[in-house]
Amino acid sequence: MQATLEQMDNLRGTSLYKLQLKYMMNKLEVLLEYTLRNPLNSLDKEDPDLLTRIQSNIELVMGMDLEELAMLRQEVDEYRAGKDEPNDS
Repeated sequence: MQATLEQMDNLRGTSLYKLQLKYMMNKLEVLLEYTLRNPLNSLDKEDPDLLTRIQSNIELVMGMDLEELAMLRQEVDEYRAGKDEPNDS
């Protein structure tokens, strides 16, 4: 969701940001904030640092180029595959 909101912010400064799109984006932003307010507050009470860590990771991914994203995907796939393998210890 944060990535979507950031992309919406980036779109605001472009020529694509016309009246109808502006209205729809503003309405979507308000609806998202309203819908997610309680769940996010619950998460924040459960783990105050969780949302900060999520935001930091989103910023990290948003700053990656395609090659870096492909490398990250490979690492994640390998990590997940390793978790699925039985532990011989």
